[in-house]
Amino acid sequence: MTCETSDFTPGGTVTTPAVGLQLWTLREALADRPAAFARIAELGVSAVEPFGLGRSDLGRTDRLAQARALKADVDGAGLTVCSTHARFPDADDPGWFFEEIAEVGVPVAIAPTPDALPGATRDALATADGVRRYADRLNSLAKAAASHGVRIGYHNHDWEWARLDDGRYGYDVLWDALDPAVVAEVDLYWAQTAGRVPAEVVGRLGERVEFVHVKDGPARRGEPQVPAGQGLVGLADALDAGRDSIRVHIIEADGIAEGEDIFDLVAQSSAWLRARATD
Repeated sequence: MTCETSDFTPGGTVTTPAVGLQLWTLREALADRPAAFARIAELGVSAVEPFGLGRSDLGRTDRLAQARALKADVDGAGLTVCSTHARFPDADDPGWFFEEIAEVGVPVAIAPTPDALPGATRDALATADGVRRYADRLNSLAKAAASHGVRIGYHNHDWEWARLDDGRYGYDVLWDALDPAVVAEVDLYWAQTAGRVPAEVVGRLGERVEFVHVKDGPARRGEPQVPAGQGLVGLADALDAGRDSIRVHIIEADGIAEGEDIFDLVAQSSAWLRARATD
């Protein structure tokens, strides 16, 4: 079975996970977004995860115009928006944010870093008190989001696994404190970079893991990444560990070797994921 758009239904029963793409992967190629979207659709991608939403520095007219243009390009390529990375609003005044993402049709808004939450810093999870405060604020935002028919999620890098004074990892303590409604998006590459076993991270979080970032390489900061299945990251075991909960396998690359074609990475990663789905 291949991963067609119909395989992804927000909040629905997991069948075969959709093949998604974090649009940060394409970067410069998004200068011609309709062409880029048409190309990834041809490569077997059915869902996209945008970035850059939630820009409070833009006025309402500009935000909504950009959101509508993005939705038109997504629809034009026959794609689905599975989730988005975004800068979050203050939980006391979130209406402008939810108006924007409603235009795009976003079901799950994900914090890509701790400081995507207003007032939080990138090291918010470095202390037990910081983790508690962060979890409280994310829980408050999740409640506000629910009234707009949207869910909230959190995406990891590698720094969340710094040990707290009591020996626990900040990342683990965070999930113990978060409302069950908050969605886990596990970046398998960064989990391994942090010295974790990705399959164990996914297994511990269980049904909360609805999205994973599928990227591969040497699992070291700043080094080029490679197509899925061609590096050192334990992707296959992690995807198996989340087979009952993961709804979208989201391809991503932060950087590739000079001279490499990013669409080739997408093509090979998509093929690897789709081949696994038929095993």
